[in-house]
Amino acid sequence: MDDISLMKKYKLSAKGLQSLFTKLGQAGIIKHVNASEVLADLRSGINSDDLMKKHSLTPRGMQNLFQELDRAGILKASAEQDGVPAKVVINTNEIAEDIRSGLNKTQLMEKYRMSPRALRWVSTTLISSGTITWQEIYDKLCKTYKDLAPDKPRGAKRYPVPFDWNIYEADNEGVLGKVRDIAYKGVGVQGIKAKEGDTKTLVIPGDEFGEFAAFTFDAECRWTKRAPAGEFLAGFEISYISIGNLKEFQLLLHWVRFGNRHKKFL
Repeated sequence: MDDISLMKKYKLSAKGLQSLFTKLGQAGIIKHVNASEVLADLRSGINSDDLMKKHSLTPRGMQNLFQELDRAGILKASAEQDGVPAKVVINTNEIAEDIRSGLNKTQLMEKYRMSPRALRWVSTTLISSGTITWQEIYDKLCKTYKDLAPDKPRGAKRYPVPFDWNIYEADNEGVLGKVRDIAYKGVGVQGIKAKEGDTKTLVIPGDEFGEFAAFTFDAECRWTKRAPAGEFLAGFEISYISIGNLKEFQLLLHWVRFGNRHKKFL
């Protein structure tokens, strides 16, 4: 069952579902790792041994964790917001061999004409593809994992949604709203009544072409007003979203950004 089905069956919010997973993890039934906490640890400069000890991870478990963070877009998406190009064309085998042969960060950046952020982005790409391991990157290029963990996003630019897209509350499917704009941190909506400070579990249905699946998240209302025609308008900031749902959210964001770029050339 997916997150939405579990929440409906057990009448849970997204945060409540996460709490359930946490309790199952504490009971030893499932393995539970908080991705936000791991990223915060990486930015703090924690070493690999302490990271594994803190989160009770084996070396293989840590490798799988980084791969899941990368697949969910957490590492590369954050790096891209910091100005790293969406695509960096390199010979993966060549740069992997250069890293193994002992080239340092400065030499790699000079050879491949990369900025420090681009090198960090390329490193995560090499790791997620299986070309090189996190341990090799750590040993060869970094004093701490902080050198690879992306910085926090600098801004939250809003992108208007160029197509009609529904959104509704998880416990009130009968009231459909519309997504007006989307940002890395949340959404602007029309048709959902809320007060500033309200927290709601919102659902965005998947698209008919199967590009992304339905997903849900908890969000806090940051502002609300009435449109001239009387519709409710509100801005919601994401307060909790699971890794799987974050991936779908980022796919929608990619669609919206692509749609806005395409409009400029019409």
